[in-house]
Amino acid sequence: MTDRAATATIKGYFYQFDQTIVRLLEGSKQASVTVEGIEDIDLDDGDKSAFVQCKYYEGTEYNHSVIKDAVIHMLRHFHKAGCPSNQTFKYRLFGHYKGGQHKLILPLTAAFLKENFLTYAREKIEHKVHEELSITPKQLADFQALLDIDLNALSYEDQQRKIAKLLVSEIQDCSAGDAEIFYYPNAINVIQGLAIEADEAKRKITRSGFLKAVNRKEIIFSSWLQQKFGNDYYAKLIRRKFFKSSTPKMPKASRIFVIDMTGEYELHKAAGMLAKLGEFFSHKEHGRTPQQDRFCPYVLLRGVAPADLIELKASLLRQGVKFSDGYPFHGADFSAASLVADPTKENLYRVKFIPALDQLALTASVITGSVVAIYDLFKAAPLDDAYLPKGIAHYTIKSSNSYFVQEVMQA
Repeated sequence: MTDRAATATIKGYFYQFDQTIVRLLEGSKQASVTVEGIEDIDLDDGDKSAFVQCKYYEGTEYNHSVIKDAVIHMLRHFHKAGCPSNQTFKYRLFGHYKGGQHKLILPLTAAFLKENFLTYAREKIEHKVHEELSITPKQLADFQALLDIDLNALSYEDQQRKIAKLLVSEIQDCSAGDAEIFYYPNAINVIQGLAIEADEAKRKITRSGFLKAVNRKEIIFSSWLQQKFGNDYYAKLIRRKFFKSSTPKMPKASRIFVIDMTGEYELHKAAGMLAKLGEFFSHKEHGRTPQQDRFCPYVLLRGVAPADLIELKASLLRQGVKFSDGYPFHGADFSAASLVADPTKENLYRVKFIPALDQLALTASVITGSVVAIYDLFKAAPLDDAYLPKGIAHYTIKSSNSYFVQEVMQA
């Protein structure tokens, strides 16, 4: 499959998931859906109940052949059910195409349905599905009454905008920003989780159950979701979740960044990242800054060799970035008390280095006068609990690379 074809296929899946979200959010309180049931979406919602199949071909013109297999599949399902005259579930084909919608004349006539959707050739042999199934004219008319074809469905982008508005209206205190950053990724994650269940019964969810699962500001950002939203979106989500401030000034806090640099250490990139980290998460100094308002971030770099760490510190000094590493003088033992001392006007530290995992808990435990939080930017696995201080907030952030925190600051 070419990259373009693969991208179109993936977009088609997400379009289907988005349509599932729309059906749930627009449904009644009793609504439920089964993902990948009889069709892409099985909506159970009284007189709105339907077996729904989605087609998304933004770069392709509509032709009857595109939906022929779906119509045949629906007729076979109707026949297998005994062609009930009182069936409440409709058969809905929902699609978006580049053009060609004029080729389908609605409402369908029996002759048009038979010729364009129920007849096909295989190995030069013509098949008429309605005749092979012995469908009577009355039964075909009943099926036609249940068949609803919409070739003018919303575009991918317009459907996403519709979801955002529905989330704002259905979730209390949900802003447009919250819908985009938190609730929509959660919604996609819920639907995708249902789609991969082998047992059809486990692929069903009620509207209330869906809203309950979506209505939380926890970050659930799997590699699968990252494929859809991308690193920029993920970085924006992390910034909004952990570092959004209601004031222009960065609030004082003792933020400890544990960054996994394994296999990706480069001197100029690491030095640049730490210089920006120090600038972003430190107080803004001015002529009358009170001593109690000064602060700067802590960093603990995993996977950096001792010689490389010395080289990194030397580079920061050359750039004029002042730092503390908890060693009061050459040859001294590590001093947590020395490290946690606030920056002063004379010593405007912008970064504080925690030298090793063994000093993390000790350092965090002696910090006073501010909130303490550990941001664990891991690539393979987060920190082992044995290294974590008790009673201190610990946030695990899956990172695609060692310099992801820089993307967060720029988001």
